[in-house]
Amino acid sequence: MRALGWLVAVIGALAVFAWGASYAVLMWMLETPVYPVALHLVGGAGFLMIGLWLFLDWGSLSHFGKDQTVQRSALAGVLLLVGFALTAAVNVVGHRYDKRWDLTQNKRFSVSDQTITVVGALDKEVEIVAFFMTGSPEEGNFQELLKGYTEASTLIKVNFYDPIGDNLMAKQEKITTEYGTVIVRSGESEQRITGKFDEEALTNAIVKATSAKTHTLCLIGGHGEVGTDQPGNPDGLDQVLGSLERQNYTITPVQLLTAQPTPADCEVLVLAGPKTDLLPGELDRMAQYVAAGGRLIVMIDPLQTPGLASDLARYGVKVGNDVVIEQDPYLQLAGGGPTFVVLDGKSFAPSPITEKLTTGAVVFPLARSVAKGADVPGLTVTELARTSEMSWAETRLDDISTVQPQPDDGVDRIGRVPVAVAVEVTDPAAIPLTSAALAVPSVEGAPMAPPTAPAEPLPAKAGGRVVVFGDSEFAKNQFGAFGLNSDLLLNAVGWSADDTTQLTIRASEAKVGKLEAGLIPTTVAVLVAMLVVPGLALLGAVGTWMRRRSQ
Repeated sequence: MRALGWLVAVIGALAVFAWGASYAVLMWMLETPVYPVALHLVGGAGFLMIGLWLFLDWGSLSHFGKDQTVQRSALAGVLLLVGFALTAAVNVVGHRYDKRWDLTQNKRFSVSDQTITVVGALDKEVEIVAFFMTGSPEEGNFQELLKGYTEASTLIKVNFYDPIGDNLMAKQEKITTEYGTVIVRSGESEQRITGKFDEEALTNAIVKATSAKTHTLCLIGGHGEVGTDQPGNPDGLDQVLGSLERQNYTITPVQLLTAQPTPADCEVLVLAGPKTDLLPGELDRMAQYVAAGGRLIVMIDPLQTPGLASDLARYGVKVGNDVVIEQDPYLQLAGGGPTFVVLDGKSFAPSPITEKLTTGAVVFPLARSVAKGADVPGLTVTELARTSEMSWAETRLDDISTVQPQPDDGVDRIGRVPVAVAVEVTDPAAIPLTSAALAVPSVEGAPMAPPTAPAEPLPAKAGGRVVVFGDSEFAKNQFGAFGLNSDLLLNAVGWSADDTTQLTIRASEAKVGKLEAGLIPTTVAVLVAMLVVPGLALLGAVGTWMRRRSQ
């Protein structure tokens, strides 16, 4: 009977092993494994045979199990089996549910929110064909970058080739360099990347390859506005608008004196920091554009363009004749002075423009208050950002450069000063099409521009949008890289153009993290590493030796 029991046990163990191995192989090879019924029957029969062996030979096993050596061996075997099972389970789960965590300070190995938004919204397959020298640093870096894309969407398909080793493929794809070429292809559309293989270039290529729509952004000129005509100029906008051009945006200049912009020609109209005031006819053309469903972004600086500031009231916006002063020491920049306004995550109101900006900060070098005006039926006005409780809007501007500014109760707006608003037009009739503001020349004695020719009224249409910022310098080349400055303007453009891929935080240049510590923390770390840890190990060894000697 004992021999029969051992035979049943061996057969049962083999059956269970075959069942478990087959189960693991099917799970590993197939995404949605189907397990044959016969496989489960084999496993069940194996467990029954092992149970039958335990029943037939229970007496011998119970006597055998009382031996201490056997008990310790059994415990070691059980622990070994548990460890093996845990290792196998971790490998299976890790293979099925691949997930990475980026613990670096600047998220060097993670893609940005914009990339996740773009890739997650894909509705058709994108093929990425990369040509790099096998084993080159460029190939390794690009492979690491692509992990974030393939994790975000299963529609990203990647193939790597060596431009020399895979010569036939390189000729078919017309590869002329061995230093790296990436082809992004979706359907009949194709984009090529050479020279700079970073996240911004790859995401932009995906956007262009998959998007059939081109957005048109018009920059108003003729009043000293900042623009893109002087690349590298600290006062230009070429960096922030250049990123839009790389994502299917066309930047076009427009003169309101000679042309009436229409939503069909200008999807978004931008007035960026004019130095001289607009004529009443120009202001009326902007109002007609918005009343026809157009989208307008205005960046207005302090101490300038009083006519424009007054005219924005027709959109339900109140622009103050003031300069915002910040006294919170935690929201001041070194060497920036009290006029540098820092907006942190708590400064922003819920809005598609600002909802992704709560993890960083925006810096306004010199701002004026921009608030919600009187309620107007047909206009929905949202104050996008407010300063801290320790700030105020200083209205005594004549001597602000020579006298230490102080808040005046009842005169200045004190605490939580709004500096940006967004307007949605539900009833275009709410916008007056005739300006009540007078254009005042910024330079005394300067000749007035010729009157604007009257324009044909545009057909009224709901859906117009207006975004007003109390500063233009935050978006210039000089300050655009500060915090999330460029993201704020790009999000405003995206919201205006109904482009959801722009409502996010974009990729930033990765930085090498450093561990910086003072003298005391460094000394403690050295002492722990060189004295405490070796000392504890030595004491443990001496204690063990003395205990064994005394036995």
